[in-house]
Amino acid sequence: MNITMILLRLVHLFSAFIWVGTTFAMALFIGPTAQAIGADAQKFMQHFLMRSNLTKITTTTGILTFLTGLSMYWNLFHGLAPLNSGSGLALTVGGLAAIGALSVGLGMGRTIRRMRAVSAEIAKAGGPPKPEQLANLGKLQEKLARAGAISTILMSVALVGMTLSEYFAF
Repeated sequence: MNITMILLRLVHLFSAFIWVGTTFAMALFIGPTAQAIGADAQKFMQHFLMRSNLTKITTTTGILTFLTGLSMYWNLFHGLAPLNSGSGLALTVGGLAAIGALSVGLGMGRTIRRMRAVSAEIAKAGGPPKPEQLANLGKLQEKLARAGAISTILMSVALVGMTLSEYFAF
């Protein structure tokens, strides 16, 4: 029994559960609901994205998932997995998809910071937002929604690769 691999796997699974679950909930339920509701959802989404720990938690769990996954991959293969085996190929494709999802997620953090800056500018002015500020927020929200969709697709590929890797023996 390799206690290091067991601990890495447990941390990997729990952090991935939070990272992927949060991303899926945002992309599939919270984001579309807020878009459908429109302006009435703006205060909720501003608080949810700007003042909750969502960004910190998803960033931390995404990085933790990546680091533990990389460590397990290295322990298993001591470098690049043999791509002529089904499991090696599945883990490699899944890992690359997860790295892509993490990269997109980190880019989402930058977009959220820009949204915070525009929101702070609106609050500082004290009056209703200017049309260009609303347009800017709208563009940033669209960018966030696109990134969420891309990240969800990449995470789905990663989940399939990781979950089914042992069944892809050829």
